[in-house]
Amino acid sequence: MSENEDIKIEDTAENTAEETPAAAPEPEKPAKAGKNLFRSRKFRYGSLSVIFTVICIAAVVLVNVILNLVLDRFNVQADLTANKVFTLSGQTEDYVRGINDDMIIYVTADKDSMKSSGETLYEQIVEFLDKMEAMNSRISVKYVNLLTDPDFSKSFTETLSNYQVIVKSGKTSRYRILTISEFMRFTLNDGNTYSYSEAMMYVNYGGYSVTDYTSNAEEQLVSAMMFVSQEDPTVVTFLTGYNEADHSTLDKILTDNAYVTQTAEIDKIQAVPEDTDILVIYAPRDDYSLDAVTKVDEWLANGGNYGKNMIYVATPDAADTPNLDEYLAEWGLAVEKGYILQEDTNYAYYTGSTLALMQDLKLNEESDYYKAMKIAAGSSFIGYYVRPVTKLWDEKSNMANTVVASAQGDKCRIFPFTADENWDPSQEEQKAYDVIVEASKVRFDGSTPIYSKVIVCGSELLFNQNFTSASNYSNGEVALALFDANTEKKDSSIKIVEKSFKAETYQLDAAAQITIGIIFAVAIPIIIIIVGIIVWAKRRRL
Repeated sequence: MSENEDIKIEDTAENTAEETPAAAPEPEKPAKAGKNLFRSRKFRYGSLSVIFTVICIAAVVLVNVILNLVLDRFNVQADLTANKVFTLSGQTEDYVRGINDDMIIYVTADKDSMKSSGETLYEQIVEFLDKMEAMNSRISVKYVNLLTDPDFSKSFTETLSNYQVIVKSGKTSRYRILTISEFMRFTLNDGNTYSYSEAMMYVNYGGYSVTDYTSNAEEQLVSAMMFVSQEDPTVVTFLTGYNEADHSTLDKILTDNAYVTQTAEIDKIQAVPEDTDILVIYAPRDDYSLDAVTKVDEWLANGGNYGKNMIYVATPDAADTPNLDEYLAEWGLAVEKGYILQEDTNYAYYTGSTLALMQDLKLNEESDYYKAMKIAAGSSFIGYYVRPVTKLWDEKSNMANTVVASAQGDKCRIFPFTADENWDPSQEEQKAYDVIVEASKVRFDGSTPIYSKVIVCGSELLFNQNFTSASNYSNGEVALALFDANTEKKDSSIKIVEKSFKAETYQLDAAAQITIGIIFAVAIPIIIIIVGIIVWAKRRRL
């Protein structure tokens, strides 16, 4: 390359340098401070993770607290027993929810001990009381230790003992004491059902054995609650003094259904007690005096105002009661001197004799008594040594007679008290016979009828304990209906089915087992896996 060329190149370079403006000087950077941790990406995502974790833990704790409160308040445990021994009936739930006054239920036992006792009855009582308390805030349940709280017993006139349930009204002074052992009922191999004390006597001394055992705890608890909550309970007076039969079975049926019962010796009182709503003459074996009959008649007449009811139960014995017979005739009724003999084999029971004195009876389905009943399906109304009750007229002046119950069919005869080994059934008329008849007198208050009634039953054995307590007979329901139909209880009584402990199981049916298996073995694991994958994928991008 020549010297001139070198000079050109240098000139060109100089000219280019002069034409290109100088670059702006870089601003002076501040001294590098420490890294801002709170603005870092890792901190932001890490904080969210911590916050999310805290929220989840707080939510779990909160849900746990809420669920515990819900469980304590509403008792949502499941009853997996085959007979639902821990489940209250729908009628009971409706009644308990409708209680409007405060009620306290004391149990003289330790709750935890009852729950862990292994005794189904004790566990059932605790469960029932928990559910009742949860259904209605006006009901409170308290467990009392009589040893550590001796002053508790001073509130009651009776001597208290362990394992009792005391139902007390918070509004009235009434209370009822129930003994837990009597909540259990036993069916023996004779086919009849007995209370605990009765069953133990037959088992220990009669050679009987238990075939089934049931609980009537629900019925007893509801009965006690109904009793203490009534401000004006129906009072039933049993008259005594004329060798009457034992009325304890009927008395128990009434008290179990919130009636108040009392006795009065008719010859030792000036008049039938004023608080009596229903009067009962229960199978007297001696005839009433004319003075005693007059007291009864004056009470039924009620000064011409009527509105009174009496139930007369005839004795199956060959008692001679002319004064009582004459009085019943004034009401148009007669109790015959013999028993109904059922000759239709479809309705007859033979108990060691060719004569069927035990038989099926039928109720008049048009009567108020039938409508007041809560009859168990498949049950029978049984009569044994029942005397016919004859209507002397259907209507007369202000009086009328209505059949409540009768023997089945028209193939019946009367087996007279005087029959001996030479008695010929064919000599007696074969026809239909009645066993319970209502006689009534009426007056009108404007257009409103007001009655006094006499209900006559053909035998005390209609209400024999063996018949009233057996689940396959409806005699107990019939007995109660005679009273309910003449009170305001006809639409409010509760029929509760006793729960058997014999077939207690904790097995789920096939459908429930499959459903639970799918939920816990398939659905929940899949949900957990999906949630895990989502969380893993999100955290992988951090």
